[in-house]
Amino acid sequence: MALLISESKDPYFNLALEEYILRSKRFNEDVLLVWQSEKAFIFGRNQNPFIEIHPKYWQTDIPIIRRISGGGTIYQDQGTLVFSIITSDYESKINDYEFFLSPLIDLLNDLGILAYFKPKSHVFIDNRKISGNAQAFINNRLLHHGTVLFNADLNIINEALVNYDQLTNTNFIASNKQMVANIASFISADIDIFKFKKILINRYLEDKNIQKVIYDLAEVDVKAIESLANSKYRSWEWNFGKTKRCELDIIFDNQKLKLAMESGYIVSVNEDRFAFLIGRKFSDSELSQLLKK
Repeated sequence: MALLISESKDPYFNLALEEYILRSKRFNEDVLLVWQSEKAFIFGRNQNPFIEIHPKYWQTDIPIIRRISGGGTIYQDQGTLVFSIITSDYESKINDYEFFLSPLIDLLNDLGILAYFKPKSHVFIDNRKISGNAQAFINNRLLHHGTVLFNADLNIINEALVNYDQLTNTNFIASNKQMVANIASFISADIDIFKFKKILINRYLEDKNIQKVIYDLAEVDVKAIESLANSKYRSWEWNFGKTKRCELDIIFDNQKLKLAMESGYIVSVNEDRFAFLIGRKFSDSELSQLLKK
């Protein structure tokens, strides 16, 4: 298993990088990938972003991106570490989240922080989540990835995700909302995110017997990853067009409406005088106004 530390802070690029490693035949060995990004909301492949994220945040410049793994919606920024393990040794490891999280938990415990695994896929400290995780299985390779909240903006997480509830009627997978905390609140002040990142990587290297060789992306890799980021992760069709049908109760023009959405478009509305909304594609400021309670 090799180590790859992404220098990019672009969430589109890093999500494409994960998928590229997962699918590419250029990577014969297993890989530990570690990355950080600028602010982004990342939601699970089976989720409905229109009801997961507070409408206020659709009018900001924070990207909203669908990933290839399941699980719930997360917010991440440069105060968040993301680790990804891509492996062909997947037997008995699919859905074994504790196996992949044990190095993180052991490290925190060694630092005097009582961290523990909470099924199905979380790490908690003092009844607050500090790590959420998800998996994808493609081409006989398993991707396990997780976030580690070190000093992320918890105000955004709480307002945009934890405390937001948009009632809807659909068969989407809803996030399991949990109160969150930063590791920085529990750890010694002389350990910043850069030092913690280093010791976390070393713990995974030791625990999972990973070669202490950093893999550098070749130019051909970067071009392929950028192409995937542009064609998929930056596209409206992937991020919003794949959303399953749902029904929403909204306020529009001071009128309470019930509308149905499918594949990111409004397909029906219960008031004839608002029929002009049918066929509208939800995006940015339109969505923020339409979903306002």
